[in-house]
Amino acid sequence: MRRRTLLALCGSLVAGSGCLDLTPDSVPADETVTPVPERTTESGTHDDQIPTVDLASVVVQPGVVAPNSPDSIGVYADAGQYLLVAVAVDGPLPDRSAFAVRFDGSTYTPMVFTSGLYRNGEWGAGYGDGSDGVLVFELPETGDASDARLTWDHGAVPFPTSVTASLEAPLPSFSVALDGPTSVAADDDPTLRIRVTNEGDRTGRYALALNRTGPRVAYAPVARIVGELDPGGSTTRELDAENPYVADPPREAVYRLDAADDDNDASLTISPAEAETATDTESTTETGKTRTPGRTDGGTATLAE
Repeated sequence: MRRRTLLALCGSLVAGSGCLDLTPDSVPADETVTPVPERTTESGTHDDQIPTVDLASVVVQPGVVAPNSPDSIGVYADAGQYLLVAVAVDGPLPDRSAFAVRFDGSTYTPMVFTSGLYRNGEWGAGYGDGSDGVLVFELPETGDASDARLTWDHGAVPFPTSVTASLEAPLPSFSVALDGPTSVAADDDPTLRIRVTNEGDRTGRYALALNRTGPRVAYAPVARIVGELDPGGSTTRELDAENPYVADPPREAVYRLDAADDDNDASLTISPAEAETATDTESTTETGKTRTPGRTDGGTATLAE
C-alpha cells in the first residue's frame, strides 16, 4: 500500500491562485552543478548585516524526495515541475520566507517541510534551522522563463540559460524497472537492481524513493535515487538487499519503489527459499511481463542510502 501521508506544508503562489500541493528533495554534493551568473544587489555599499547569497547549484526535477510518514520516504510530484536551488549564505541567514522565484510572470515562495528532506540517509536536511542549503519551489509544468530568477530581501540573481531552457520545455518521460531475487537461501547475499531509462527526446532528471518492510522492521527507508539522463540513456543502480534469514524465524523482505510517475512504481518481495531454488525476477511497470535482468550503460545517477 502506498504511504503518501503529507508531512510538508504548501508553498504559495503570490501572484496567482491559492495553495499548491507539497513536495521536497535536493542536490547531492557529488552531482554536477550548474554554474550561475553573478548576482545583483539593491545597493553597492557594504553592510555587515546584509548577507551574501550565492547559488551553489540549480536543477529541475519531476518530483522531490522527503519523509511521507515517520518511518518512510516518498516522491512528491503533484506540481508540474520542481526547482531545487542550493544556496550558500555568507552572513546572517535570511529566513526562508525572504526568498522567492520569479517564473512566467508570477512569484513563487519556497516550500516548507515539517520533517525536512531526506538526504544521504539522514532526515531533516534542507534550508533553515541555522544552516543554508536547498530551497524547493513547485512550479507549473512549462512557462516563459525569460524573467526567471531567485530573489531575496537584498538582491536577485537570474538562472543560467540551461535552467531556463529546462523550465520552459516539457519534462521527458522515464521508464523504471526493479529486479532481484524472489527467494534466497540463508547464506545468499541478495542484490537489488534499479534500471532507469530516459524515453524522451531531451535530457532530464529523475527522482526515486525506495523503502523496505521486513524482515525485522515494519517499514524503513532504503535509498533516495536521483540523476540525469540524456535522451535514450539508461543507467542501472545496484543495492545490497536484506536476507530474510536475518530474522528468526525467517520473514520476507518487501521492497517498494516510489517514482514521480505512479505508473513507474514497483515492488519486489524476497522470500526465504526453504526447499526452493533461488530465482531472479524483474518487476517492471509493464503488466504481466517478466524479463531476464540486463544492464544498459549511459547517463548518471546518484544513490543516497
